[in-house]
Amino acid sequence: MSVFRQVWFLKLFGGTPLKLTVTELGVVLRNKQQPERLIRWNDISSSPVISKGVLFSKIQFAVGSHQETISWLNKASGRKLREEILSRLLDLHGARAEATLSKILLLVQKAGYLRTSHANAIAHFADSQRNRLILPPDDIDLPPDQAEPFERLRQWAESDPIVIQQVRDDFLSAELNRYKGLFDSVESNPLTIKQREACVIDEDNNLVLAGAGTGKTSTMIGRAAYLLESGRAGDSDILMLAFGRKAAEEMEERIAEKIPGAQVKAATFHSLGLKIIGDVEGGKPQISKLAEDDNTLAKAVDDWLKLLLEDKNYQNQVVRYFSDHLYPEKNCFDFSSEGEYFEFIRANKIYSLKGENVKSLEEALIANWLFQMGVEYQYEAPYTAAPTRTPDFRDYLPDFYLPEYDIYLEHFGIGRDGSTAPYVDANQYHESIRWKRDLHKNNHTTLVETYSYERSEGCLLSELERKLSALGVRFDPLPNEAILETLRERGEITEFSRLMSQLVGAFKGSHETWDEVKTRANRVSNPGQFIAAMELLKPVLEHYEADLQASESIDFNDMIGKAIDYVESGRFKPSWRYILVDEFQDISRPRARLVKALRDRTANCSVFCVGDDWQAIYRFTGSDVTLTTGFKKEFGPTKTTSLDKTFRFNNQISDVASKFVTKNPAQVNKRLTTHTVVSQPAVSLLRRGKSEKRDITELEEVCQAISDRVDGRASVYVLARFWFRLPDSSVLRVLKRKFPKLDIERLTFHASKGKEADYVIITGLDVGAHGFPSAKETHPLLNALLPPEEPYEFAEERRLFYVALTRARHRAYLITDMSVASVFVKELIKEDYSVELDEFPTSNHQLNATELPCPTCKLGSMVPRFSGASTFFGCSNYPLCTNTDRGCPSCGSAMKKQGDYKICINEACRTWTPLCSVCSAPMKKRHGQYGEFWGCSNYRSTGPSCSNTMNGVSPPPKSVARQA
Repeated sequence: MSVFRQVWFLKLFGGTPLKLTVTELGVVLRNKQQPERLIRWNDISSSPVISKGVLFSKIQFAVGSHQETISWLNKASGRKLREEILSRLLDLHGARAEATLSKILLLVQKAGYLRTSHANAIAHFADSQRNRLILPPDDIDLPPDQAEPFERLRQWAESDPIVIQQVRDDFLSAELNRYKGLFDSVESNPLTIKQREACVIDEDNNLVLAGAGTGKTSTMIGRAAYLLESGRAGDSDILMLAFGRKAAEEMEERIAEKIPGAQVKAATFHSLGLKIIGDVEGGKPQISKLAEDDNTLAKAVDDWLKLLLEDKNYQNQVVRYFSDHLYPEKNCFDFSSEGEYFEFIRANKIYSLKGENVKSLEEALIANWLFQMGVEYQYEAPYTAAPTRTPDFRDYLPDFYLPEYDIYLEHFGIGRDGSTAPYVDANQYHESIRWKRDLHKNNHTTLVETYSYERSEGCLLSELERKLSALGVRFDPLPNEAILETLRERGEITEFSRLMSQLVGAFKGSHETWDEVKTRANRVSNPGQFIAAMELLKPVLEHYEADLQASESIDFNDMIGKAIDYVESGRFKPSWRYILVDEFQDISRPRARLVKALRDRTANCSVFCVGDDWQAIYRFTGSDVTLTTGFKKEFGPTKTTSLDKTFRFNNQISDVASKFVTKNPAQVNKRLTTHTVVSQPAVSLLRRGKSEKRDITELEEVCQAISDRVDGRASVYVLARFWFRLPDSSVLRVLKRKFPKLDIERLTFHASKGKEADYVIITGLDVGAHGFPSAKETHPLLNALLPPEEPYEFAEERRLFYVALTRARHRAYLITDMSVASVFVKELIKEDYSVELDEFPTSNHQLNATELPCPTCKLGSMVPRFSGASTFFGCSNYPLCTNTDRGCPSCGSAMKKQGDYKICINEACRTWTPLCSVCSAPMKKRHGQYGEFWGCSNYRSTGPSCSNTMNGVSPPPKSVARQA
């Protein structure tokens, strides 16, 4: 008990000094004029504050809503009184802090793994309790044991990440020890450390990144087993979701097998949607036959189109679509090389309605317009008014010839300012234009010109009509029926019907309204094509919805959409506290929305998603890889665990596949370790040209190599990007008969996902629409209905290659022709991936193919071709690119550009010729009145020509090459 008094000379000012006694109950205040008053410690609601004057001190503190002030204290007494009061208060409130911490401890123990939502709730509780406490002021240094409860409570109130992580780590360590036996035995092999951690960690949202062969299904089983064994969940608390019925059934069976008596249900998203709808509506709806079978839907769409095409307006729309909007709206100016443009032409199957291999989209539009207008034409017919062939140059082939009117038509790829495509030499091109004009003028033939800028300005065909009309050309437009019949004969209507089927599914799968989709028209590169396709799709969709209504059925997209509505509106009340999702990288936005709705409508529910963004290959079905790469942004507080050890393939396959897929910086960076370690490359490349004659096929050669490697039996997958690029059944039978040790199966890359074989053979690794990566552009409307495209070029195709490579346990074989090789294969070679290049014999031409680019289109390669008994080299982009080369005049091998020379690739020959310093064409030895000299091979007596000459050419340095 301590006693304090106000100063005595307060009496001089008419006051009565107070006597203050600090007791166990509180502060007692007495003086002669007032009754004794007790201020209980519990009633004091603020820390005492001392104010020091010149001679005296004053102490203030709150008592409820009243401010208590004790003045006229000498400075020593004031300081000691404040210390005494503060000490008593901090003892009291420290005990209250300890009591709060005890409650927090109980909450933490009850929570299990401390989720962010738990930590936030605890922080809210701790903060509210802390606000009721008197806290140590900043100017007081408390002993550590007295300060500790206040500091610990502050850490909880502020969700101190160090404290929270320590609690989580302690829990994780204890649980891993407690359930070691379970994790050792729940699967045929003990779970890895990362798998065990993933099973125990229980954040609000959990993402497990499971690389190929790292045991994602085992982790799903382990998670369910842990929840049941630990008593954190009963069977009915767990919902396991898979994309396929087979995967769902397998998970159910494995859980029942590993955990006797367990009855955890695994569902597909569609069966879940069906259950939700059934519970709300009192009965499960009928599933439309159109939804259950793609062929049935395709036939229905075909029938609807036939019906719609009886309508004149729809006929006009279809014909206009095929004439104006069938192809992506690009021109030669959009490409950096002629080869890229040719690849675009080939990949998008840009032909005329008569089936001609045109060299540009604008030529296709002109050809189709002439055809529709009933004007007979010939495409690239030889010019016959005068001879134009020379020993070095072919016949002049005008773009179009109208035989009925003896009119020639040339389309020039120039802008209004005379500019040319980036890859075209403007001076040479304009010289060629002048030569053609002069040729027609000198031979009195009629030339009509059209230009690329007319297409850009939207007047190409109207201007052509004006120009031809002025020359007396009569138009007899074909009826729509005739045009449609031509389209049917060429299979275009069938392709169109297939597109409409895809669009119906994509539109329904987007779960957006017609107006919402239509707003995207101004965000796509081809808005005209987008709008035209939408107008054609709308009546097809109306037929589709009418069919659903008439049959009183729904489709699979309706299942997800209605399920979302019922959960979000509260009509369906979920009870699952643990939602486990398999193959999460394949999820679409509507399915992700359903998962979030189920989580948000259930108290204390967590989401556990297992997937691998490196294996996201189903954008065409609506899957959105950004839901995995941006998981935290989509779902909220997240703990990500990477399963980093694969038991499928060796380190050499892992290094190649991992390095390749992570070229895309958007992929989540993770480092895989492998159970199997080998020292030599396990990805092998066989390079073989189509013109190279051998006794066995490339597939047989690889199968022989595999057969020689194995002692017993071995499984082999033959994989390709597209089904029709795989060997047919007869070839497969021959391989199986010839190599009895090998169990050979053929699969597309997509079909191989989730499977594995001892060896993998990857074919179809060339360029083009059906090469790999596929260069075919997705229709803009279909593209708009799918998740946004990734900015990184061939992002999904790159992941698809990763999937193909990682199906192999021991070795992956790649087969290609280097003349038309995939950019992926070229990357493997150019960037020094660990790839075996010497397992198979490789021809000189294949070794040098990447150094033999076509000098005309830049993207093609010069490949061997045969004409009768002679051999020459032609561009791989033929017939779009007609460039040829005679090859080495000494041995007939190809010649490659090396500095200022062309040198034979045959090391035993090495014949060389210099290149023109003006146009880069090979020089030829010529004889003039002053002796021998080198003249450009592009010299010609008339027309575009290069007259450059050279004398005294030195041989290539450091070379045993000889002159041509």
